[in-house]
Amino acid sequence: DTPSPQNNGTRRLTMVAIQAKFWVISSIVLSSGTRIRSLRSNRISRSGLSSISSRLLARASKFPVRGPASDPPRYDDASPLNRTFMSLFRARMAAEVGIDSPVEGFEGIIDLTMNRLINNPSRYENPTKVQAASQRILKSLFPSWLLPAFRWMFARPFPKLSGRMIAAVTAVTCEWLMGGCQVNSANITGDNDTDGLGVHVQRCRYLEESGCASVCINCCKIPTQRFFLEDMGVPVTMTPNYDDFSCQFDFGKIPEDTESDPAFNVPCFGQCPSKRRHEDSTLCDGARANTLD
Repeated sequence: DTPSPQNNGTRRLTMVAIQAKFWVISSIVLSSGTRIRSLRSNRISRSGLSSISSRLLARASKFPVRGPASDPPRYDDASPLNRTFMSLFRARMAAEVGIDSPVEGFEGIIDLTMNRLINNPSRYENPTKVQAASQRILKSLFPSWLLPAFRWMFARPFPKLSGRMIAAVTAVTCEWLMGGCQVNSANITGDNDTDGLGVHVQRCRYLEESGCASVCINCCKIPTQRFFLEDMGVPVTMTPNYDDFSCQFDFGKIPEDTESDPAFNVPCFGQCPSKRRHEDSTLCDGARANTLD
């Protein structure tokens, strides 16, 4: 029998529908493959996901989101130098808090900071204890004989040389923790010989990934200032910028007291994931100098 024109039209429509389905399915598969490859090459870290969710929640909060709006830079955690310093720091941190994190890489250090140091009241019941623990971590990175020897051989007789030496070493060895660093001049009023006594942190990785002013103050700024002054014999003032997350180290400059230091006069960040956050206060709970004891 000769196929009717109506049957031929139906067959053609059927073939067109089948081809359309084929192309739609193929497009979905190809698109999914591309997306999977993209995700594999640009995986969002746990702290990255936490940061994204925290920023979304912050829209409903009275506290503003702080820091740069642009995406954070990529960090070379695989380089031998960075991997060595990160592993050493993490080991000393785990020894202090009593346990290591199951999270790998830099995210594991943030996990230890947020869940075992800053938010661990059974072990560190107030910011003062957190500061002391952070200073012990820094001190444990060095052989026990080295710090007293540095104070005696360099810091006391050659304070500016010591400051320049520490600035140079800090800029080289701490990029994995703070991001890009550059040695510059220190901001010391009345002193014209400050070349090489400063370190400028372009965008602090530790502050940005933690998203917490209390971490900046109690796990970094205060313990680091005390470590350099008390353990190495060289004063330093660290001045964080909560708008662009930069930070200036000025070696040879005596830090301000906590009552007058503007770093303590900071509201809680809108993206802060800390359990210590209190909605009834205009200041970060861990940044209130009069409650540190």
